Amino acid sequence: MTKPISIVYVEDEPSIAQLLSSGLGLFGMKVHPIYMSAEDLLQHLDEPEIVTADMFIFDIRLPGMTGLELASRLRTQGETRPFLLVSAWPVPDPALLASIQASFIAKPFDFSDIVGKVQELTHTP
Repeated sequence: MTKPISIVYVEDEPSIAQLLSSGLGLFGMKVHPIYMSAEDLLQHLDEPEIVTADMFIFDIRLPGMTGLELASRLRTQGETRPFLLVSAWPVPDPALLASIQASFIAKPFDFSDIVGKVQELTHTP
């Protein structure tokens, strides 16, 4: 049996975090841990669940540092795993997304779209 796709998620709205976690769980994906802020994630980067994760999903609008700023900071620190940014706000500048090697999906998301994007980014069928 193959290992489930492991996702670290930063989302400040608990109901949205739970919805995405439950929804992706139905497709055999593990969304854990979930952090409420970029700063919280940055304090835990050396934890095993993060070190072994396959990818990251960040909400763009977070308290304090935004998801875009978090992605940029992690890339500067050498992070190479896939980033998927989500937001109910307008699509970020494509040049900015390209500069941090991130994909984007608008909220509210369609689960088939987000599952497909996660599979694409992690090269999983």
